[in-house]
Amino acid sequence: MSVLDRYLTRQCLIAIATVIAVLATLTLLFALIEELDEGNATYGFVQALEYLMLTMPRRIEELMSYGVFVGLLLALGNLSEGGELTAIRAAGVSPYRILAALLPTLGICLLLGLTLSEWLSPAGERAAEQFKRAAIAASLPAASGGTDKHATFVTPEDGIWLRRYSEQGAEFVHIASMNQQGDIADIQIYEVDESNRLMATRYAKKGSFSDEGNYWQLHSVRSTTLSERRSTSFEEEHRDWHNPVTPEQLASQAFSDPRKMTLMQIWDYLARADQHQSASAAFELHFWRKVMAPVIYLSMALMALAVVLGPLRHTSIGQRLTLGIFIGLAFKYLQDLFAPMASVFSLPSVLAVLIPALIYLYIAHRLVHKNA
Repeated sequence: MSVLDRYLTRQCLIAIATVIAVLATLTLLFALIEELDEGNATYGFVQALEYLMLTMPRRIEELMSYGVFVGLLLALGNLSEGGELTAIRAAGVSPYRILAALLPTLGICLLLGLTLSEWLSPAGERAAEQFKRAAIAASLPAASGGTDKHATFVTPEDGIWLRRYSEQGAEFVHIASMNQQGDIADIQIYEVDESNRLMATRYAKKGSFSDEGNYWQLHSVRSTTLSERRSTSFEEEHRDWHNPVTPEQLASQAFSDPRKMTLMQIWDYLARADQHQSASAAFELHFWRKVMAPVIYLSMALMALAVVLGPLRHTSIGQRLTLGIFIGLAFKYLQDLFAPMASVFSLPSVLAVLIPALIYLYIAHRLVHKNA
């Protein structure tokens, strides 16, 4: 490792660690306020703080790519402001040689991210879930005598997404929540033809599985059928819904959180889920985000370098921080934009993960080439 590599690695790691520490602290404070809103006699400030500390590895993991970008932007910006980056460029060092000098920094960040995602984060999430469940359950007998059926409904993050294909087209289903008895609530069904054209939508307030007929019975159903010329809406008190997925399979998907799973565990889950055609796009996206982390980090590093060498060559730290936040949020927006396409438009999840990174790589390459 050359003197340049060591110097840039030290400066960038300090900046990245500072940014992640600040972001993690802010995330912890906001999450603590939200947790305290759910508090009760047995789940107060101390319990909420202990629960959140167990989830910190996962939260830091989620902040890694954003922290890498903002940290590199600030570190390289400070070097540019002090004239050091200008001196390096004047010595004949190309932008891509500077990017190569950043590879040790990215490697250390990848190693930290791998440690978090494969060991610390899954273990912390499982421990946090057990701790919170035990703390809240301690108050349930006194609060409801354990007889309130509606209190047992659980809302997984982002709900449950299902998809099923047939010769006539496909059916995409979103279930908001599910209780311990296997009943489901707030069900939205989207039916499309073989050309991915929306043909019908249905919303049901609740649903229950019929073991005898091996089908679901939906309650308080509102349906809308679409044609080229008009749409027709009608309501039904009950409607049979023939979908082969069982309550056990739904429960497996609802309460299997990819954040609590290693890369191989997610792979095994997806292999089993494909067998009953209810694989969740969220699991696929989580899997490919882990695998494609090096590409995402590289796109963030090249974008930070391109911005510092170009538009932010002579700007204050406040301006760099503001633009860094904007660019980071834009990347998150692109991720959120392409993620649903994996379910709705059958876009491969690997492309949904790669496209935002490739867009940033292309823009950064053009900026570097322009200012080289």
